[in-house]
Amino acid sequence: MKKIFLSMLMLVAAGTAFAQMTPEEKAALKAAQKEAKAQTSQGIKLRDEVSALYQANQAEAAKGENKDQEVIDKNAVLIKQKSLQANELLAKALKSGHVAQKQLFDANKALDDVSRQLLNPELNLAANKQTFDTLTFAKSVDGVCQGCYGQLEYGNPKDEFQKPYLVSAKLKMPTLITYYAYLCIFYTETKNLEGAMAAYEKYANFAKTYPKVANEPEVANPQYPVSQFAFNLYYTAYTLKRYDLCEKFYKEALQFPDEGSHNFVVSSRPQIYLQQGDTAKWIVALEEMIDADPASTNAEVATQNLLAYYSKKGTQAMSDFADKMLAKDPNNKMANYGKGHSLFSQEKYNEALPFFKKSVEADPEYVDGYNMCGMALYRQAAENYYKQIYDKKFKSKDELNKAEEKLVKSLYREAATYFETCREKAADKPELWAGPLQTIYKNLGQKAKAAELDQYTK
Repeated sequence: MKKIFLSMLMLVAAGTAFAQMTPEEKAALKAAQKEAKAQTSQGIKLRDEVSALYQANQAEAAKGENKDQEVIDKNAVLIKQKSLQANELLAKALKSGHVAQKQLFDANKALDDVSRQLLNPELNLAANKQTFDTLTFAKSVDGVCQGCYGQLEYGNPKDEFQKPYLVSAKLKMPTLITYYAYLCIFYTETKNLEGAMAAYEKYANFAKTYPKVANEPEVANPQYPVSQFAFNLYYTAYTLKRYDLCEKFYKEALQFPDEGSHNFVVSSRPQIYLQQGDTAKWIVALEEMIDADPASTNAEVATQNLLAYYSKKGTQAMSDFADKMLAKDPNNKMANYGKGHSLFSQEKYNEALPFFKKSVEADPEYVDGYNMCGMALYRQAAENYYKQIYDKKFKSKDELNKAEEKLVKSLYREAATYFETCREKAADKPELWAGPLQTIYKNLGQKAKAAELDQYTK
């Protein structure tokens, strides 16, 4: 009774709205309704023809060795042609919103029927890794989804004719989400971004689009995480330099729980801004990388890039940036290295040394940090050595030698330990340690060790 009463109210409301229309609007509405009715009728008629052709093929195939394959093939072509025509007519009619209420169930069922005739052959081809018609596959998936859901919306569970179809639609509907996943994969692999995006949106919004099946397991917990497709689209857009689309899928792509994929998304974003010449956004993106995971390799690379950028703007700019990073994390390897480098470039070797030492404390494998620890001590030693020579307060050579032993040689010895560590960890990079290490050994009177390094310095 309630349903009947509601239908009557809707009819009254529709009648009132119609009465308020201008003659032109009424004429346009009637024309649209007439067109939708014709499209629906034609679509249903084509569905029936398709059904007859399908049954004929089934009967022919049942003959086994006596079957006429030519007839089967000819019918298969007609089935696809007529199904495509019916799919287009019925989808257009239903989309118009002008299909009569009493025809809605039949129209949706017919759309489901013909779309499934299109879908199954393409599925078989795809399953056998054969070339298939992606466009037909996409149309058929849309048609089956719309047709199944339309039956659920407009069908009557108490109608004995409709009842089995409603049960079937209820069972089929949740599984259809996976077909949009397949479409997204197919389109992405062929770098058809527009097609992939359309499939992604339908996959991601399946539960919202079809709320009657939102709580079904296949829909609530789909086979593939939405973020996986977002990453695929982000990656494809990046390779095609469609950076506007990268921005569109960035946040969702970040959620894909694959470490390599996550790192790619994080590290590629600043490169996008660099390619676009947007330095301000490039800096922000790098700083976001650092803040998101300060201990990560991405954060280290980001800090390195920013230090290089600010170093070109002068020592003070580099020092200020390093201070900013150290305020957030006093143990930041690259920030300590950068701060030390800014002081080193000002010949403040003694002040630079603690920062270089902190960089290797943060990462005991950091070769550049060991190198700069050695260089800071080496420069101090050299500075003190020449200072002793020209300092007039030393009245004798013996007094000078004592000062040298105390001030200079101790610095050389400490520097040597860092250069030797550097040598151990980067034996293939003698340019980092051979020259200063040889000089140190010469100045310390260790001729054999100095001579051993000739092979690297010539």
